[in-house]
Amino acid sequence: MIIGDPYKFAILSGVINEWNMDDTFCNGVLLFCVNGDIYPKEVATATLRCEIEYLKQKLRNLTTDKRLYILPPQQAFAEIYGITFPEDMDSDNGDCFDITPASLSDHNCFVFAVCDGVNIRILASELAYERENSRHRLENIIISETFLTVSELREIIAVLEGFTF
Repeated sequence: MIIGDPYKFAILSGVINEWNMDDTFCNGVLLFCVNGDIYPKEVATATLRCEIEYLKQKLRNLTTDKRLYILPPQQAFAEIYGITFPEDMDSDNGDCFDITPASLSDHNCFVFAVCDGVNIRILASELAYERENSRHRLENIIISETFLTVSELREIIAVLEGFTF
């Protein structure tokens, strides 16, 4: 199933019956298209029952931050990554911009969304993980970026709400 416009923002999902011994997890594939780019780059098993529910919840509760919304893509992505995964292990992380399902983050793909009150900006990238720093490298990354209206996002959420397994 394709939900949305793959050249803007879309969620591609499908149950793979051969990957399921019963209907507990509903294993399949889950991919995001952001501005025509697909995340993750390879097929990965997604537990759709959990990940679709997580995604619906995150998309229904996007955070508005006009300052982050207007920043250049590299700067916005780096700041949101820092909020989501702070360097100081004692500080609380804020996942209010993170809409990344586990099957994407398991492959070092991260998708963030920020609202300006009227429109939604989505930023996505596949990052390299640096074990020595216990962080992802944010220098010279390629970022896919797109913008949606609130009504376009509501249409995507409505389809996700009707998604049954």
